[in-house]
Amino acid sequence: MTTNIYMNDWKLILKVVIGSALLLFVVIFGLSKMAGPEGGLKVDEQVLLEGARFVKENGETKVTVVKFSDIQCPACKTAEGQTKELFDKPGVKVVMRHFPLPANVHRYSLISAKAVEAGRVLGKGWEMMNLMFEKQEEWSESGKPEELFVEYAKSLGLDDDLFKKKMESDEVRDMVQTDENLANSLQLSGTPTFFVNGEQIASPFVVDKVKELLGEK
Repeated sequence: MTTNIYMNDWKLILKVVIGSALLLFVVIFGLSKMAGPEGGLKVDEQVLLEGARFVKENGETKVTVVKFSDIQCPACKTAEGQTKELFDKPGVKVVMRHFPLPANVHRYSLISAKAVEAGRVLGKGWEMMNLMFEKQEEWSESGKPEELFVEYAKSLGLDDDLFKKKMESDEVRDMVQTDENLANSLQLSGTPTFFVNGEQIASPFVVDKVKELLGEK
């Protein structure tokens, strides 16, 4: 009787171990497919570029990198280092598009996108974005981030009243909405999402993919 109980226990344990191993394999395989150097989604480059406003070019374009970003997203802040590295590469065009995630994910994603866009309208878009990422933790924990955004704008030499008006304007809201509509039409699931020459590439592999297309490796 005792022997049968032990045998049943071992069978149960063996099933759990095998099941866990299979689940782990599926998870690892799935992540490798999602996070590999070759992405599954391919999009016409013109679709990704239409209406884009944050654009940096370095000579004749050979590789175009489009990044969908949420300014309150910590992973987007981390990925910004990659984006800056690409700025200095001849032949690379870098494009940023807003993809503010729902408020239950990032409470200030929409207003922070508007702040960055207001900075761009007033001639300090990339600078405002860099500052917002740099101080992400500060304003993310604030009860009134708009007041901090105005202070950031002032530190960049922008008129605080004009900045605030732009941040709250229909013009800026519509610009952010244009990017968000594109992200939703592509059924993007999160941020940051990168496309290299129209092919979705997981964040850790973007720089290597660009180097490959430039013939650097």
